[in-house]
Amino acid sequence: MRNRTRLRATLASVLALGGALVASGCVSGDDVVCPHDFRGPVSTAYGDPRLDGLFRATGQLSVAARELDAEVLAACNGIAADLGAATASDVATACENAATAISSTITNASATVTIEVVPAVCSVDVDAYVDCVAECDASFDVEATPPRCTGGMLSGSCSGSCSGSCTLEGRVACDATCRGTCEGSCDARIEGTCEGTCMGACEGTCSATADDGSCMGTCTGTCRGSCEGEIVAQCSGTCQGTCEGECRADVSGSCEGTCTGSCDVAFEQPRCEGGELEVDADVDCQASCEADASLDVECSPPAIVVSIEGASAEELEALAATLQEHLPELLAAAQKLELVISAGADVATGLGDAAEAALDAGVQASVCLAEAVDAQIEAAASIQITFEATVEVSGSVSASAG
Repeated sequence: MRNRTRLRATLASVLALGGALVASGCVSGDDVVCPHDFRGPVSTAYGDPRLDGLFRATGQLSVAARELDAEVLAACNGIAADLGAATASDVATACENAATAISSTITNASATVTIEVVPAVCSVDVDAYVDCVAECDASFDVEATPPRCTGGMLSGSCSGSCSGSCTLEGRVACDATCRGTCEGSCDARIEGTCEGTCMGACEGTCSATADDGSCMGTCTGTCRGSCEGEIVAQCSGTCQGTCEGECRADVSGSCEGTCTGSCDVAFEQPRCEGGELEVDADVDCQASCEADASLDVECSPPAIVVSIEGASAEELEALAATLQEHLPELLAAAQKLELVISAGADVATGLGDAAEAALDAGVQASVCLAEAVDAQIEAAASIQITFEATVEVSGSVSASAG
Protein backbone atom coordinates (compact mmCIF):
# COMPACT_ATOMS: atom_id res chain seq x y z
CA MET A 1 0.00 0.00 0.00
CA ARG A 2 2.83 2.43 0.90
CA ASN A 3 4.51 1.90 -2.47
CA ARG A 4 1.28 2.34 -4.44
CA THR A 5 0.58 5.59 -2.54
CA ARG A 6 4.09 6.85 -3.26
CA LEU A 7 3.78 5.90 -6.91
CA ARG A 8 0.49 7.78 -7.30
CA ALA A 9 2.02 10.80 -5.55
CA THR A 10 4.99 10.67 -7.94
CA LEU A 11 2.69 10.48 -10.97
CA ALA A 12 0.63 13.40 -9.63
CA SER A 13 3.72 15.56 -9.11
CA VAL A 14 4.97 14.86 -12.63
CA LEU A 15 1.57 15.69 -14.12
CA ALA A 16 1.42 18.92 -12.11
CA LEU A 17 4.84 20.03 -13.34
CA GLY A 18 3.92 19.21 -16.94
CA GLY A 19 0.92 21.52 -16.65
CA ALA A 20 3.03 24.23 -15.02
CA LEU A 21 5.62 24.09 -17.81
CA VAL A 22 2.97 24.55 -20.48
CA ALA A 23 1.19 27.32 -18.57
CA SER A 24 4.41 29.23 -17.97
CA GLY A 25 5.32 29.24 -21.65
CA CYS A 26 8.62 27.57 -20.76
CA VAL A 27 8.26 25.12 -23.64
CA SER A 28 7.49 27.58 -26.43
CA GLY A 29 9.48 27.32 -29.61
CA ASP A 30 7.70 25.36 -32.31
CA ASP A 31 10.77 25.21 -34.55
CA VAL A 32 13.01 23.76 -31.82
CA VAL A 33 13.38 19.96 -31.74
CA CYS A 34 14.76 17.97 -28.81
CA PRO A 35 17.57 15.66 -30.02
CA HIS A 36 16.91 13.06 -27.29
CA ASP A 37 14.58 10.09 -27.26
CA PHE A 38 13.61 9.46 -23.65
CA ARG A 39 12.30 5.98 -24.38
CA GLY A 40 15.89 4.68 -24.21
CA PRO A 41 19.34 5.56 -22.80
CA VAL A 42 20.03 9.31 -22.87
CA SER A 43 23.39 11.10 -22.85
CA THR A 44 23.30 14.90 -22.54
CA ALA A 45 25.91 17.60 -21.96
CA TYR A 46 24.06 20.77 -21.00
CA GLY A 47 26.67 21.27 -18.29
CA ASP A 48 24.12 21.42 -15.48
CA PRO A 49 23.71 18.27 -13.36
CA ARG A 50 20.11 19.26 -12.62
CA LEU A 51 19.36 18.65 -16.30
CA ASP A 52 21.93 16.07 -17.36
CA GLY A 53 21.23 13.75 -14.42
CA LEU A 54 17.48 14.05 -14.75
CA PHE A 55 17.48 13.42 -18.49
CA ARG A 56 19.71 10.36 -18.07
CA ALA A 57 17.54 8.99 -15.25
CA THR A 58 14.35 9.57 -17.28
CA GLY A 59 15.69 7.38 -20.07
CA GLN A 60 16.66 4.70 -17.58
CA LEU A 61 13.22 4.86 -15.97
CA SER A 62 11.54 4.33 -19.34
CA VAL A 63 13.76 1.34 -20.10
CA ALA A 64 13.14 -0.20 -16.66
CA ALA A 65 9.38 0.26 -17.03
CA ARG A 66 9.32 -1.56 -20.37
CA GLU A 67 11.60 -4.37 -19.23
CA LEU A 68 9.58 -5.07 -16.08
CA ASP A 69 6.33 -4.91 -18.04
CA ALA A 70 7.70 -7.53 -20.45
CA GLU A 71 8.92 -9.79 -17.61
CA VAL A 72 5.60 -9.68 -15.75
CA LEU A 73 3.58 -10.12 -18.97
CA ALA A 74 5.56 -13.25 -19.88
CA ALA A 75 5.18 -14.74 -16.39
CA CYS A 76 1.42 -14.08 -16.20
CA ASN A 77 0.82 -15.43 -19.71
CA GLY A 78 2.87 -18.49 -18.78
CA ILE A 79 0.65 -19.19 -15.76
CA ALA A 80 -2.55 -18.53 -17.70
CA ALA A 81 -1.53 -20.82 -20.58
CA ASP A 82 -0.46 -23.64 -18.24
CA LEU A 83 -3.84 -23.49 -16.48
CA GLY A 84 -5.89 -23.39 -19.68
CA ALA A 85 -6.80 -19.70 -19.50
CA ALA A 86 -6.51 -17.08 -22.24
CA THR A 87 -3.29 -15.16 -22.72
CA ALA A 88 -3.23 -11.42 -23.49
CA SER A 89 -1.03 -8.75 -25.02
CA ASP A 90 -1.28 -6.33 -22.07
CA VAL A 91 0.00 -7.00 -18.58
CA ALA A 92 -3.18 -6.05 -16.70
CA THR A 93 -5.39 -8.51 -18.62
CA ALA A 94 -2.75 -11.25 -18.64
CA CYS A 95 -2.26 -11.09 -14.87
CA GLU A 96 -6.01 -10.85 -14.22
CA ASN A 97 -6.45 -14.04 -16.27
CA ALA A 98 -3.63 -15.72 -14.35
CA ALA A 99 -5.03 -14.69 -10.96
CA THR A 100 -8.52 -15.91 -11.87
CA ALA A 101 -7.15 -19.22 -13.13
CA ILE A 102 -5.15 -19.76 -9.92
CA SER A 103 -8.13 -19.01 -7.69
CA SER A 104 -10.58 -21.18 -9.63
CA THR A 105 -8.14 -24.10 -9.87
CA ILE A 106 -7.63 -24.18 -6.11
CA THR A 107 -11.31 -23.55 -5.32
CA ASN A 108 -12.43 -26.44 -7.53
CA ALA A 109 -10.06 -28.90 -5.87
CA SER A 110 -10.29 -30.18 -2.31
CA ALA A 111 -6.63 -29.77 -1.44
CA THR A 112 -4.29 -27.53 0.53
CA VAL A 113 -1.58 -25.55 -1.25
CA THR A 114 1.46 -24.45 0.73
CA ILE A 115 4.07 -22.10 -0.67
CA GLU A 116 7.40 -21.55 1.04
CA VAL A 117 9.46 -18.61 -0.24
CA VAL A 118 13.12 -17.70 0.16
CA PRO A 119 12.90 -14.01 -0.89
CA ALA A 120 14.90 -12.39 -3.66
CA VAL A 121 17.92 -10.32 -2.66
CA CYS A 122 18.37 -7.00 -4.48
CA SER A 123 21.48 -4.82 -4.39
CA VAL A 124 22.90 -1.68 -6.02
CA ASP A 125 26.45 -0.72 -6.97
CA VAL A 126 28.02 1.58 -4.34
CA ASP A 127 31.05 2.61 -6.44
CA ALA A 128 28.88 3.66 -9.38
CA TYR A 129 26.72 5.73 -7.03
CA VAL A 130 29.77 7.43 -5.47
CA ASP A 131 31.23 8.19 -8.90
CA CYS A 132 27.91 9.69 -10.00
CA VAL A 133 27.69 11.97 -6.94
CA ALA A 134 31.34 13.03 -7.23
CA GLU A 135 30.84 13.98 -10.89
CA CYS A 136 27.70 15.95 -10.06
CA ASP A 137 28.84 17.65 -6.81
CA ALA A 138 32.42 18.96 -6.86
CA SER A 139 32.37 19.54 -3.08
CA PHE A 140 31.47 15.93 -2.26
CA ASP A 141 34.14 14.18 -0.13
CA VAL A 142 33.61 10.42 0.00
CA GLU A 143 36.26 9.98 2.69
CA ALA A 144 34.61 12.48 5.02
CA THR A 145 31.05 11.31 4.31
CA PRO A 146 31.07 7.73 3.03
CA PRO A 147 27.86 6.32 1.54
CA ARG A 148 25.32 4.71 3.87
CA CYS A 149 23.14 1.71 3.08
CA THR A 150 20.03 2.81 4.97
CA GLY A 151 17.63 0.01 5.76
CA GLY A 152 19.99 -2.64 4.37
CA MET A 153 23.55 -3.94 4.60
CA LEU A 154 26.73 -3.50 2.62
CA SER A 155 28.11 -6.51 0.80
CA GLY A 156 31.12 -7.34 -1.34
CA SER A 157 34.45 -9.11 -1.31
CA CYS A 158 36.12 -8.97 2.11
CA SER A 159 39.84 -9.78 2.36
CA GLY A 160 39.71 -9.43 6.15
CA SER A 161 37.20 -10.66 8.71
CA CYS A 162 33.53 -10.75 7.76
CA SER A 163 30.76 -10.37 10.33
CA GLY A 164 27.31 -11.20 9.03
CA SER A 165 26.73 -13.74 6.28
CA CYS A 166 28.89 -15.28 3.58
CA THR A 167 27.52 -16.38 0.21
CA LEU A 168 29.33 -18.99 -1.88
CA GLU A 169 28.34 -19.70 -5.46
CA GLY A 170 28.64 -22.83 -7.57
CA ARG A 171 28.58 -26.37 -6.24
CA VAL A 172 29.55 -26.00 -2.59
CA ALA A 173 29.21 -27.73 0.76
CA CYS A 174 26.34 -26.12 2.61
CA ASP A 175 24.70 -26.09 6.03
CA ALA A 176 22.56 -22.99 5.49
CA THR A 177 20.14 -21.40 3.02
CA CYS A 178 20.56 -22.72 -0.52
CA ARG A 179 19.29 -20.79 -3.53
CA GLY A 180 19.35 -23.62 -6.00
CA THR A 181 19.36 -27.41 -5.72
CA CYS A 182 20.14 -29.06 -2.40
CA GLU A 183 21.63 -32.54 -2.26
CA GLY A 184 21.43 -34.02 1.23
CA SER A 185 18.66 -33.05 3.62
CA CYS A 186 16.34 -30.10 4.19
CA ASP A 187 14.64 -29.02 7.41
CA ALA A 188 11.65 -27.55 5.58
CA ARG A 189 9.64 -28.26 2.42
CA ILE A 190 11.16 -29.62 -0.76
CA GLU A 191 10.37 -29.99 -4.42
CA GLY A 192 12.39 -32.72 -6.12
CA THR A 193 13.68 -36.25 -5.59
CA CYS A 194 13.23 -37.87 -2.17
CA GLU A 195 15.17 -41.01 -1.34
CA GLY A 196 13.05 -42.02 1.62
CA THR A 197 9.52 -41.21 2.78
CA CYS A 198 7.78 -38.42 0.91
CA MET A 199 5.02 -36.65 2.82
CA GLY A 200 2.91 -34.36 0.67
CA ALA A 201 2.27 -34.61 -3.04
CA CYS A 202 4.01 -37.06 -5.33
CA GLU A 203 4.17 -36.26 -9.01
CA GLY A 204 4.70 -39.85 -10.09
CA THR A 205 4.02 -43.06 -8.18
CA CYS A 206 3.69 -43.21 -4.38
CA SER A 207 3.99 -46.52 -2.53
CA ALA A 208 1.58 -45.49 0.24
CA THR A 209 -1.04 -42.77 0.64
CA ALA A 210 -2.88 -41.21 3.56
CA ASP A 211 -6.67 -41.00 3.87
CA ASP A 212 -6.65 -37.58 2.22
CA GLY A 213 -4.77 -38.90 -0.81
CA SER A 214 -1.42 -37.35 0.04
CA CYS A 215 1.77 -39.38 -0.21
CA MET A 216 3.32 -40.95 2.87
CA GLY A 217 5.66 -43.45 1.29
CA THR A 218 8.30 -43.82 -1.39
CA CYS A 219 7.76 -41.39 -4.28
CA THR A 220 9.02 -42.42 -7.70
CA GLY A 221 9.03 -38.99 -9.28
CA THR A 222 8.89 -35.50 -7.79
CA CYS A 223 8.05 -35.07 -4.13
CA ARG A 224 6.46 -31.77 -3.07
CA GLY A 225 6.25 -31.49 0.68
CA SER A 226 8.68 -32.96 3.20
CA CYS A 227 11.09 -35.86 2.97
CA GLU A 228 12.51 -38.21 5.56
CA GLY A 229 15.71 -39.18 3.78
CA GLU A 230 18.17 -37.86 1.23
CA ILE A 231 17.04 -35.32 -1.35
CA VAL A 232 18.04 -33.69 -4.62
CA ALA A 233 15.58 -30.84 -4.57
CA GLN A 234 14.71 -27.20 -4.06
CA CYS A 235 14.77 -26.56 -0.31
CA SER A 236 12.88 -23.72 1.39
CA GLY A 237 14.80 -24.07 4.66
CA THR A 238 18.28 -25.11 5.74
CA CYS A 239 20.12 -27.36 3.31
CA GLN A 240 22.61 -29.79 4.81
CA GLY A 241 24.83 -31.31 2.17
CA THR A 242 25.73 -29.82 -1.20
CA CYS A 243 24.17 -26.74 -2.76
CA GLU A 244 24.19 -26.16 -6.51
CA GLY A 245 23.62 -22.42 -6.74
CA GLU A 246 24.17 -20.03 -3.82
CA CYS A 247 24.72 -21.05 -0.21
CA ARG A 248 24.38 -18.25 2.37
CA ALA A 249 25.54 -18.91 5.92
CA ASP A 250 26.14 -16.82 9.03
CA VAL A 251 29.83 -16.17 9.57
CA SER A 252 32.27 -14.35 11.81
CA GLY A 253 35.68 -14.63 10.21
CA SER A 254 37.02 -15.26 6.74
CA CYS A 255 34.67 -15.39 3.76
CA GLU A 256 35.78 -16.76 0.39
CA GLY A 257 32.63 -15.52 -1.31
CA THR A 258 30.45 -12.43 -0.86
CA CYS A 259 30.36 -10.95 2.63
CA THR A 260 27.13 -9.23 3.70
CA GLY A 261 27.20 -7.16 6.87
CA SER A 262 30.54 -5.67 7.90
CA CYS A 263 34.19 -6.20 7.00
CA ASP A 264 37.12 -5.06 9.15
CA VAL A 265 38.81 -3.73 6.00
CA ALA A 266 37.28 -1.87 3.07
CA PHE A 267 34.85 -3.89 0.93
CA GLU A 268 35.93 -4.57 -2.64
CA GLN A 269 33.20 -3.94 -5.26
CA PRO A 270 30.72 -2.96 -2.52
CA ARG A 271 26.97 -3.11 -3.01
CA CYS A 272 24.04 -1.94 -0.90
CA GLU A 273 21.80 -4.93 -0.29
CA GLY A 274 18.16 -4.52 0.66
CA GLY A 275 18.33 -0.79 1.40
CA GLU A 276 18.77 2.69 -0.06
CA LEU A 277 22.10 4.42 -0.68
CA GLU A 278 22.54 7.82 0.92
CA VAL A 279 25.35 10.39 1.19
CA ASP A 280 25.75 13.94 2.42
CA ALA A 281 25.87 15.86 -0.85
CA ASP A 282 23.88 18.27 -3.00
CA VAL A 283 20.21 17.32 -2.75
CA ASP A 284 19.62 17.34 -6.52
CA CYS A 285 22.71 15.22 -7.10
CA GLN A 286 21.58 12.76 -4.45
CA ALA A 287 18.14 12.38 -6.03
CA SER A 288 19.54 11.89 -9.53
CA CYS A 289 22.24 9.43 -8.45
CA GLU A 290 19.92 7.48 -6.17
CA ALA A 291 17.63 7.07 -9.15
CA ASP A 292 20.55 5.88 -11.29
CA ALA A 293 21.57 3.37 -8.63
CA SER A 294 18.04 2.05 -8.08
CA LEU A 295 17.44 1.62 -11.81
CA ASP A 296 20.64 -0.44 -12.14
CA VAL A 297 19.56 -2.82 -9.39
CA GLU A 298 20.47 -6.51 -9.52
CA CYS A 299 18.17 -9.08 -7.90
CA SER A 300 18.89 -12.74 -7.27
CA PRO A 301 15.93 -14.96 -8.14
CA PRO A 302 13.79 -16.01 -5.15
CA ALA A 303 13.45 -19.69 -4.40
CA ILE A 304 10.01 -21.21 -3.81
CA VAL A 305 8.67 -24.63 -2.96
CA VAL A 306 5.04 -25.43 -3.77
CA SER A 307 3.50 -28.40 -2.00
CA ILE A 308 -0.03 -29.81 -2.21
CA GLU A 309 -1.87 -32.07 0.18
CA GLY A 310 -5.37 -33.49 -0.18
CA ALA A 311 -7.61 -35.91 -2.01
CA SER A 312 -7.41 -33.99 -5.26
CA ALA A 313 -3.71 -33.23 -5.19
CA GLU A 314 -3.23 -34.64 -8.69
CA GLU A 315 -5.63 -32.03 -10.06
CA LEU A 316 -3.25 -29.33 -8.85
CA GLU A 317 -0.03 -30.72 -10.29
CA ALA A 318 -0.22 -28.31 -13.24
CA LEU A 319 -0.75 -25.43 -10.81
CA ALA A 320 2.23 -26.47 -8.70
CA ALA A 321 4.44 -26.78 -11.78
CA THR A 322 3.50 -23.39 -13.24
CA LEU A 323 3.88 -21.59 -9.91
CA GLN A 324 7.26 -23.23 -9.41
CA GLU A 325 8.33 -21.95 -12.82
CA HIS A 326 6.73 -18.50 -12.99
CA LEU A 327 6.04 -17.24 -9.45
CA PRO A 328 9.75 -16.58 -8.74
CA GLU A 329 9.81 -14.34 -11.83
CA LEU A 330 6.83 -12.37 -10.52
CA LEU A 331 8.26 -12.07 -7.03
CA ALA A 332 11.62 -10.86 -8.39
CA ALA A 333 9.85 -8.33 -10.63
CA ALA A 334 7.79 -7.09 -7.68
CA GLN A 335 10.94 -6.52 -5.65
CA LYS A 336 12.57 -4.65 -8.54
CA LEU A 337 9.42 -2.57 -8.90
CA GLU A 338 9.75 -1.50 -5.26
CA LEU A 339 13.13 0.04 -6.09
CA VAL A 340 11.98 1.48 -9.41
CA ILE A 341 9.08 3.19 -7.62
CA SER A 342 11.60 4.76 -5.26
CA ALA A 343 13.77 5.77 -8.23
CA GLY A 344 10.78 7.33 -9.96
CA ALA A 345 10.08 9.43 -6.89
CA ASP A 346 13.74 10.54 -6.79
CA VAL A 347 13.62 11.52 -10.46
CA ALA A 348 10.41 13.50 -9.96
CA THR A 349 11.86 15.48 -7.03
CA GLY A 350 14.42 17.00 -9.38
CA LEU A 351 11.90 18.35 -11.84
CA GLY A 352 11.34 21.69 -10.10
CA ASP A 353 15.02 22.68 -10.13
CA ALA A 354 15.35 21.26 -13.64
CA ALA A 355 12.74 23.72 -14.92
CA GLU A 356 14.86 26.62 -13.65
CA ALA A 357 18.00 25.06 -15.14
CA ALA A 358 16.24 24.56 -18.48
CA LEU A 359 15.35 28.25 -18.67
CA ASP A 360 19.01 29.09 -18.10
CA ALA A 361 20.16 26.57 -20.73
CA GLY A 362 17.85 27.77 -23.50
CA VAL A 363 14.75 26.86 -25.47
CA GLN A 364 15.99 23.46 -26.62
CA ALA A 365 16.60 22.35 -23.03
CA SER A 366 13.10 23.52 -22.11
CA VAL A 367 11.58 21.56 -24.99
CA CYS A 368 13.57 18.50 -23.91
CA LEU A 369 12.39 18.91 -20.32
CA ALA A 370 8.78 18.93 -21.47
CA GLU A 371 9.38 15.70 -23.42
CA ALA A 372 11.12 14.20 -20.38
CA VAL A 373 8.04 14.99 -18.30
CA ASP A 374 5.87 13.20 -20.87
CA ALA A 375 8.21 10.20 -20.75
CA GLN A 376 8.05 10.13 -16.95
CA ILE A 377 4.25 10.28 -16.99
CA GLU A 378 4.17 7.32 -19.38
CA ALA A 379 6.74 5.34 -17.38
CA ALA A 380 5.06 6.02 -14.03
CA ALA A 381 1.67 4.92 -15.38
CA SER A 382 3.22 1.74 -16.79
CA ILE A 383 4.99 0.97 -13.52
CA GLN A 384 1.78 1.43 -11.55
CA ILE A 385 -0.11 -1.00 -13.80
CA THR A 386 2.71 -3.56 -13.66
CA PHE A 387 3.08 -3.31 -9.89
CA GLU A 388 -0.65 -3.76 -9.31
CA ALA A 389 -0.63 -6.75 -11.68
CA THR A 390 2.06 -8.51 -9.61
CA VAL A 391 0.09 -7.76 -6.45
CA GLU A 392 -3.06 -9.27 -7.95
CA VAL A 393 -1.38 -12.56 -8.90
CA SER A 394 0.62 -12.88 -5.68
CA GLY A 395 -2.52 -12.05 -3.71
CA SER A 396 -4.54 -14.73 -5.49
CA VAL A 397 -1.94 -17.33 -4.59
CA SER A 398 -1.76 -16.25 -0.93
CA ALA A 399 -5.52 -15.95 -0.49
CA SER A 400 -6.28 -19.25 -2.18
CA ALA A 401 -3.45 -21.09 -0.46
CA GLY A 402 -4.49 -19.71 2.91
